[in-house]
Amino acid sequence: MVVYIEYVLLDNFIIDFIIFYSVAHILKLNLIKWRITLACLVGVGFAFAIPYININNAILFIIKLSMGVILVYIAFSLKSLKKFILTYLVFVFLTFLLGGICYGLQGFVQSPKIMNGTISYVNEFPVSLIILAIFVFFIIGKNLYSSIKLKKKFAKIQIYHAGHQLKLNALIDSGNQLIDDKTKIPISFLSKKAFCETFGQINFQQNLTHENLLCKTITGTKVLDTILIDKMVIDNHITILNARIALYDFDKKQDFNAIISMNLIK
Repeated sequence: MVVYIEYVLLDNFIIDFIIFYSVAHILKLNLIKWRITLACLVGVGFAFAIPYININNAILFIIKLSMGVILVYIAFSLKSLKKFILTYLVFVFLTFLLGGICYGLQGFVQSPKIMNGTISYVNEFPVSLIILAIFVFFIIGKNLYSSIKLKKKFAKIQIYHAGHQLKLNALIDSGNQLIDDKTKIPISFLSKKAFCETFGQINFQQNLTHENLLCKTITGTKVLDTILIDKMVIDNHITILNARIALYDFDKKQDFNAIISMNLIK
């Protein structure tokens, strides 16, 4: 069996990245680029060292499982033990699943050779490239499906805060990927004028839920006031509690006075 070391490293890096990305997507975890990259590099280093480890298979299996714990910790650094265990189990499941897919693809795209009564494959290209192509195709298809599924670009929203209610016409923006660090809920943008007319002038500096938000626009970077509201209802059936909103001066010519993330209605 011929093995090219650069293909082994490339295979492991790409496959590890896909696994971590999938784990984060399934469990709604934050993807921190440097952490994911570091975890993939450590995984590649471990994969490179495995052929030189000459110990009992059972012990080697335990070492591999333990290495998975380290990789999950590096990639996500979860503080909750319960969430860490769940993340680790999903990581292990996807590792075995993707490993089986890789083995199946290798047999499908390569011609086996019988040597000394055993079947072997000559690995002349990285199987990870096939996996990567499938992965990219899946992501593009998923986003395309979401775009088609989202037939309307606007939604009716109601803002509830401090005993008052405000109804607004909101633009559904797929490009709005801002997430509140504390609540992990997408940040929405509301007309500052409409908000203050309903809820009055708020002393943001004395409000415990107030935070500043740096927003980059075509005209430059703006500092926006944000606040946690009691509740936001989208199209009368999606309720978001403790949503963070950023107050923005919308153009009067626009036919909407709020912007919400598409992630809120998925």
